[in-house]
Amino acid sequence: MRGATTTRATAAGAGDAAQQALAGIMERLHSRLRREFPALERNIAGGRRVYLNNAGGTIVCERSARMMARTALFANPQDGTITLGERATAELHEAARSAVADFINAPATAEVTFHLSASHALFNLAVALRHHLVGGDNIVVTALDHAANVSPWESLFGADRGLEVRCCRMRRDGTLDLDHLAGLVDERTRVVAVTRASNALGSIVPIESVARIAHRDGVPRPPSRPGRPWRGALVVVDAVHYAPHGPIDVRALGCDLLVFAGYKVFGPMTGVLWGRRVWLEALRPYRVEPNADRAPFKFEQGTPNHAVLMGLAAAIGYLAWLGGQVEEAAAGVAALVPLARSLRHSRYGAARRRLKWAMHAIAAWEGRLSGEVIAGWRRDLAPLGVRLHGVTDPHRLADRVPTFLFEIPGRTQEAVKRALWRRSRIEVPSGNYYAPAVYRHMKRRPTIRASFAHYDTPATARLLVRALRGATRGAARGADQRAAGAGRGRPRPVDR
Repeated sequence: MRGATTTRATAAGAGDAAQQALAGIMERLHSRLRREFPALERNIAGGRRVYLNNAGGTIVCERSARMMARTALFANPQDGTITLGERATAELHEAARSAVADFINAPATAEVTFHLSASHALFNLAVALRHHLVGGDNIVVTALDHAANVSPWESLFGADRGLEVRCCRMRRDGTLDLDHLAGLVDERTRVVAVTRASNALGSIVPIESVARIAHRDGVPRPPSRPGRPWRGALVVVDAVHYAPHGPIDVRALGCDLLVFAGYKVFGPMTGVLWGRRVWLEALRPYRVEPNADRAPFKFEQGTPNHAVLMGLAAAIGYLAWLGGQVEEAAAGVAALVPLARSLRHSRYGAARRRLKWAMHAIAAWEGRLSGEVIAGWRRDLAPLGVRLHGVTDPHRLADRVPTFLFEIPGRTQEAVKRALWRRSRIEVPSGNYYAPAVYRHMKRRPTIRASFAHYDTPATARLLVRALRGATRGAARGADQRAAGAGRGRPRPVDR
């Protein structure tokens, strides 16, 4: 037992050393990579800002914007096989599919389909499954998911269709309750719709564990004809929020279908759906009749937006550039030898290997950002009554991405948002973030979400903590003034 404990401690220490080495490389590269994002510190009017709404959409990198402009100016509207212009447009489409396949390690480009958004992709997917789900079947969603991976299943396959939609709860620490999930999935479960990371709490979901539960009766294969049962449940992963924060490998995850969005990976507004080829061919999406009745084309209604697709490819190209810089800097670093060996032995091509280097380095750097926020909350905010939802254990940073949901007693969401902007020029969102975890389970409490990306710095994290402390103290002063006013019989001022 002592030997096993020592082995685990040694492995953990090696992992920590690798994370520190990758974060150190990112620190040295940081000034260069920030130059890739002209809008990072300036808003549309040229004023200073600190953008902390990356969960709502990341900043577009300059090479993506330039590629969109160039493609819009010079690409043919239609693709084809004869003229130079139409052949070039066809090559654009394949280049975009190839970039996405590299990013998620898809087996084939034909498994990559493009949509207006990730929400659109999930609705298309739900519609395409309509002939395979029958009364008595059930679908499992989760309390952690974005509404885009809940509403399609509830609205298209709810009680009016004779299907039960079950919801897996989250634990008190904001992570998915896998024991509850295991109890919900049975032989009539056809779909398990799950997020890779919560866009409200930042909690990471272990998809490999979810897949083992969903596939315990077998990896699902399409039935011989629509309406027939099959063994195992399809795992549909919403990776939109996770995509800018860490590596995605659809083969390693064990999922059946996965979506992400271009505007969360430093590119344009577009959605991507990947699916195992056997299922894409079996599904029947709505399509225009002359469109090819095969994957991926049958999922893509209308003429593709060439500029957007090439903007997405260029954004992924930025990440590949970053990965190349990290890989070069990692050469000879002892703590990174195991990772380098693992990436070489995984048989990734050069592009896929660079992308994995980039995303591992981003995850390590963002772990440092999360550590700063959590330490600041514990030191300066928790004593004032500020609650941080989700994983707050500084030893569990690998279980979250740098998205933070704060609750400040005595202050409305709008008041805190206004205070952060006026005092520190920090931009955060308001509303419910399209997150059921917020608007169903926490709707009685006003919250503020602040979310970081790899171009942010530890100094930005400390600035957020100081700004929240100021907003909290402002609430306390306001409460004291209202109490004093009430004691003198004067009307209590409203919090504006």
